[in-house]
Amino acid sequence: MRIGIDGGCLSNRRGFGRFARRLVDALGREPGSHDYVVFVDSPSADAVALPERFERIVVDVGEAPSAAASARGKRGLGDMLAMGRAVARAKLDLMFFPATYSYFPTWNAGKLVVTMHDALPVVHPELVFPSRSGRLAWRLKETVAGWSADRIVTVSQASRHALSTHGGWADSKIRVITEGPDPIFTPRADDPAADAVLGRLGVPRSSRSLLFVGGPSPHKNLPRLIEAFGRLDDPTVHLVLVGDLDDVFHTHVPEIRAAIAASPARDRIVLAGFVPDEDLVYLYSRAYALVLPSLLEGFGLPAVEAMACGTPVLASWAGSLPEVVGPAGDLFDPTDVKDIARCLSRFLADPARRARLASLALEHARQFTWERSAQALVACFDELLHGASEAAAASA
Repeated sequence: MRIGIDGGCLSNRRGFGRFARRLVDALGREPGSHDYVVFVDSPSADAVALPERFERIVVDVGEAPSAAASARGKRGLGDMLAMGRAVARAKLDLMFFPATYSYFPTWNAGKLVVTMHDALPVVHPELVFPSRSGRLAWRLKETVAGWSADRIVTVSQASRHALSTHGGWADSKIRVITEGPDPIFTPRADDPAADAVLGRLGVPRSSRSLLFVGGPSPHKNLPRLIEAFGRLDDPTVHLVLVGDLDDVFHTHVPEIRAAIAASPARDRIVLAGFVPDEDLVYLYSRAYALVLPSLLEGFGLPAVEAMACGTPVLASWAGSLPEVVGPAGDLFDPTDVKDIARCLSRFLADPARRARLASLALEHARQFTWERSAQALVACFDELLHGASEAAAASA
């Protein structure tokens, strides 16, 4: 069967871009009879690498989808039509969108599978799109994508429930494809290179660092984390915040900077910006814990990356994080600064518990792999394609 993949988010540095890249890589290693065609927008073409056996179709558009479908929630009609025409000409049996961020209408493309990573734009649209027009544009696109799709893919059971409850999509239409850590994320705490990475950020080698990794978006809840950290009376602990400060999506970097400036612990808070994986693995491995205070997560990939490095996770009890973290961490109320501070303080005061959770983290992370993700996705494809073939044979 001939399967198309939207490559519009492959160059994005956010979680959904990583999801798309790693799934494509894993699909390239999967045995099977499917032929894959990836539709790549011309502005992103040079930044996108594909498995050798995949066909690449570059579509001339005015703006990269991963940039256009950002805080504005909008894309040019001409660009979407250009992508749709390219798909229509490719004679596909199925079209797959790794994210609705870069969705465009398709026709003459057989079955349709779209990925909705979470229900955040439905539950908290003001945290994703600052303008009313952006929210309306997104809602229209999401609605068209969902009603057009034969299957909706999401990344956790929590997201499946939220999409059904808040998004109105039938649960029977939704399939769960979890995520996994990249192979680079393994325990590297004893590697001397970790000292150099920490040194560049101004984090003392002896520090017990609490690490956050993610976009600086409102739903990540960083001002509350910064306030909670300021209540800890421990000069040996640093807070390191990693995330792309130049992200095209809705962020509140000024609010984060203001919260740091107002904190009594501001000299122990590092706003690191974007950190590449080859350095991030050392931050994960040396961190005393990863802290994720999100108001809602569809999956929470940094949690799995940290656990794969042997690092426990202190996380919000909202959304998918309890499901993903499992026994490898502690949970707190993300809306309660006092509760966040209590969780951090208790964890820092109990080194034996930290050691137990670190061991559990490594074990728990093994259940998350991109190979399993790709197998689950292919099973979703086959469910649709085999069903279509059987129906055609029955009517012949």
